[in-house]
Amino acid sequence: MDSDGPNPDVSIVVTTRNRDTLLRRLLDRLVSLDPGPAYEVLVVDEGSSDGTPGVLDEFRDRYGVRSVRHDDPVGLPAARNVGIAATTGTHVAWIDDDDLTSPDRLRRQWEALRDGRFRWSCAGRVDIDDALRVIGHVRCPPGTGTLPSLLRWNSIPAAAQGLLVERDLLDEVGPFDVALRAAEDWEMCIRLADRSAPHLLDEPLVGYRTGVASMSTDTSRMDTAIDAVIDKHAELYREFSTAPDRAALHRSLLAADLASSRRRAVARAARLARAERSPTAVARLAAIAVAPGWVARRSAEARRAQVPAEWESRARRWLDAVPRAGLAR
Repeated sequence: MDSDGPNPDVSIVVTTRNRDTLLRRLLDRLVSLDPGPAYEVLVVDEGSSDGTPGVLDEFRDRYGVRSVRHDDPVGLPAARNVGIAATTGTHVAWIDDDDLTSPDRLRRQWEALRDGRFRWSCAGRVDIDDALRVIGHVRCPPGTGTLPSLLRWNSIPAAAQGLLVERDLLDEVGPFDVALRAAEDWEMCIRLADRSAPHLLDEPLVGYRTGVASMSTDTSRMDTAIDAVIDKHAELYREFSTAPDRAALHRSLLAADLASSRRRAVARAARLARAERSPTAVARLAAIAVAPGWVARRSAEARRAQVPAEWESRARRWLDAVPRAGLAR
């Protein structure tokens, strides 16, 4: 990587486990980022038993990508913390092995943070499937990432995948909470927002892979973690006289439950109906109870149709350069 000074400008921490094809795809992108800042890339390997060590050796020899290996996985929050501690950049970014970033995102975020008005930055995202088709999107309009909005629900579009954070700010707020088995991104963003409002880059600069088994589809784990985050920040909820938006939280997990089982989907829809207290929510619950597969298909079609044409076109400009083969893992 192109780190010539005493410290790089941007450290990129990648966490991975047994997804060598996806890791190679991501590293190919990271070693081809826009010039400007000096980058370093560090991969934290959570005990991979596939071809990951060979991929890491190759990228170390060719590009200077460094890695840390845990023979026994320590979990995502702890792995990210290890990566942070092992890097030296003045700004830090994270990305998981199955996601993607545009070539210009980190350069533009770094430029936006250099004058000191902002201390962290977040970008918009497109949801992608294994074929890199755009199947959804999340924007970051004005007001995204303020502390009141984050206390209600995780309004950051791409969670940790779309952030760039000043290292000094990370030192102030502390590491990822290793007690959390999920929702650690949301909890971190609450602490960041408590210190500083984010810079917003409302463009489709992150590719967030969905429709596969992942931590974000383990909704029972997510429910437990969400409650833990709310309990942890009870004082902030009281200070701002606000409460979590349970309806938004349940809506964010409904698609995963629909893909999992009828029982989970019905239970989630029932909780959503209680939170929303609307005829639409009751009708949704009835439809899921009778035809969950149909509801899942219609929901996916609706999410796809809601992607603005210009948003998808801008994402395609950089996604079309990414290989599509061999990504079914």
